[in-house]
Amino acid sequence: MPRGFCMKATVDANVFFSALLKKGETRRIWFNPEIELYAPAFILAEFRKYSGYLMKKSSLAEEDFFALAEKLFLQVSFVDDKELKPFLPAAASLSEDLKDWLYLACALKEDTIIWSEDKEFKKQNRVRVLTIQEMLKEFGGLK
Repeated sequence: MPRGFCMKATVDANVFFSALLKKGETRRIWFNPEIELYAPAFILAEFRKYSGYLMKKSSLAEEDFFALAEKLFLQVSFVDDKELKPFLPAAASLSEDLKDWLYLACALKEDTIIWSEDKEFKKQNRVRVLTIQEMLKEFGGLK
């Protein structure tokens, strides 16, 4: 990928949870300055809903866990559900899975790819979808 190129990606909750739970490729990509991250604002509610479970799974102290979550969130531009509403009919035409609609709407609104391990996203061909392995290839392995 050429230097100075910036990729825009809509991330799903599972990619966020992965970056939060373990040091590694997902977190390294997350903090890459050549990537602009976007997410529907409801991902914050998902985090609140599962934060207790995630904290236990992370084995981090509470203070460290929430500090890391904040650092991760600071890398993301959150798109309010109201802004996504006009894009929901198009998103709904791409997927039968209601849970995917806000991510697809976000990707359509912000003109991004979707960064996800969810194979359901790959069933449509309007929005490009990359897995972690595909992101690594895209960025030449990211050391």
